[in-house]
Amino acid sequence: MLQENVQISREFIIISIVQKRDEMIRLAAVNGLLNSETIKCSQELDRLLNALEKYQIH
Repeated sequence: MLQENVQISREFIIISIVQKRDEMIRLAAVNGLLNSETIKCSQELDRLLNALEKYQIH
């Protein structure tokens, strides 16, 4: 059961990464790379990537 929950959480993070990456690309295309919204989105993507890395380590 615990392993199943970990797998679901890992999959949720991966889906979130894909969505956040797509959002960041769209924001960058519309607003530019240095726009505050694009930077905030990039930081959120970094947090998701760090969370995924923690799952892969453990």
